[in-house]
Amino acid sequence: MIGTRIAIPEVRLAAWGFPLNAVWEALQSPLYRDFDRGTGYLVRTRLHCTGGDVLILLAAFWVTSVAFRTRQWAIARGLPAASLFVAIGLAYTAWSEVHNTQIVRTWAYAAAMPQIAGIGLGPLLQWSVLPPALVWLLRRRPGNDAS
Repeated sequence: MIGTRIAIPEVRLAAWGFPLNAVWEALQSPLYRDFDRGTGYLVRTRLHCTGGDVLILLAAFWVTSVAFRTRQWAIARGLPAASLFVAIGLAYTAWSEVHNTQIVRTWAYAAAMPQIAGIGLGPLLQWSVLPPALVWLLRRRPGNDAS
């Protein structure tokens, strides 16, 4: 599997985070107003968003690493570190969604996007589901996977 034989946690995080976020971005595309644009536009913008998602993951990883004084926090520090990692991603996502949909209007939700306090449920779920899954993948020891 992708990234399972690599010991550097940031590389493993990015190697797993990119495809998982790419799939999520593609699946939630109908929830955005630009979904009726051409395929090339959608691929380009969703890959751009996926790259941003990986940068958010890495930033949250590094803040968590500083807070827990280890880059191996997924293994060594358990639930408290994982909770901080998820909270950082969720907080940034909430801010980014409000900023981009309501202030600078970089993107807009389609009528189909369920919202909580003006924030799209799709992105909130993305940052509630994928980071814990990624922590689980980081906890797996490189080279010991049945792949």
